[in-house]
Formats: sequence, C-alpha cells, structure tokens
Amino acid sequence: RLLAVAGACVALLLVGPCFVPGPQAAPAPEVVTFNPALAASAALPVLTMLAEDAEAKYGDSRRWSAVLVPLTTLVIPAVAMGIFTIYVSSDDAFYQFRPGHPRGMREEKELYSNPLYAGRKNPMEGLVNKDDFEKGLDEAWERAKPKGSTVTVKDKLKE
Repeated sequence: RLLAVAGACVALLLVGPCFVPGPQAAPAPEVVTFNPALAASAALPVLTMLAEDAEAKYGDSRRWSAVLVPLTTLVIPAVAMGIFTIYVSSDDAFYQFRPGHPRGMREEKELYSNPLYAGRKNPMEGLVNKDDFEKGLDEAWERAKPKGSTVTVKDKLKE
C-alpha cells in the first residue's frame, strides 16, 4: 500500500507541469518591439498568392495534345511497321548497315575501281611527307610504349 501511495505522488508531481497555471501565477507581459523581417516573412504567403502558377495552362496542354496524340498513335507506329515490313520482305533492305552483305560488297568494289577512290582505305594516302609522319609516329610510340616492350611501330601497324 505504501508503495502505491508513493507511486501516485510521483505521478502527480510528473503530471503537474502539464496544466496551465492560474491567473495569479502568469508572467508579466513583455514589451514587444517591431521586427521588419518577421513582418516581411508573414506577408510572403499573401504575395505568393498573387503570382501565377508555374505550370502549363489548359490551352497549352490542348495544343500539345493536338500534336503528340496523332504523332504517337498514328505516325510513329505506321513508320515503324513500314520499316519492319520492308526489312522482312526484302533481302537487300538496309544493306548499308549490314557488314559483309553481298550488295554492299559489290558496290564497294565498284567504288574502289574508280581511280578517284582507289586509295580511300589506305591511311597513308594523301600525306604530303610520309617519311616525316613515320618519324613522328616512331617518336610518339617510343614515348608511349610500356617499359621493356620490344614492339615497334611497324610491327604494330602490320597487325
């Protein structure tokens, strides 16, 4: 019993600060000074109500819908289906993008038979001074190669 009474007293002491004090114990009112920063921060929500929203208006979304809906539902699928149909129905479709395609190789052979394009794949074609280029390449390789490497530029180019 004594323990229960002691527990109740402790509980009352802990709950005491939760209640509002009576009028005779209220602190004296403080002198309030005007704070302009506080007044500006209080007026800020009112000022933001005057500004327009930073979002698309109803008319803008209708304008975009008039373009995007037909584009995404009619044009793009029709183009994709057309490309797929051409790809499936023709062996020569998009041969430019397939390395080793017979038609591409035939056209490449015809192109290189023309004297204007004969040396097009040769990287040394069109150099003004080939010896100067090879000398600079040797010097650059000597600076860039790993230590202890015996590989030369000519060997590397042959690979």
